[in-house]
Amino acid sequence: MKRNELSHEMIELELYTKHNVGRAYYEPSYKVLGKFHQAGTYNLDRAIKYIDRYCLTPAAKQYLLEFGSMTDSVKNIFPKSDRLKLAEYLALEMVGEFRLGNY
Repeated sequence: MKRNELSHEMIELELYTKHNVGRAYYEPSYKVLGKFHQAGTYNLDRAIKYIDRYCLTPAAKQYLLEFGSMTDSVKNIFPKSDRLKLAEYLALEMVGEFRLGNY
């Protein structure tokens, strides 16, 4: 998957997740998945679900708290299908880094 296939909202969520709340959500996910890759038990499907659940969903909620209105919801602004595409993009990006030895 390429970055240009993602919607504008998903690119915004990716940047917010990596740079603004990275220490809270992105970095712990990166470390956990790195441990699985080192152990040889890394599964891409499980990694996508893990990233969506523990990284992107909390970051989307935090994003809406900071920048959204009271009528916005995570389901409308960041739908699950789009979050899963972003999670797949992030998981493949992480695998590339893991193969280079960056844990």
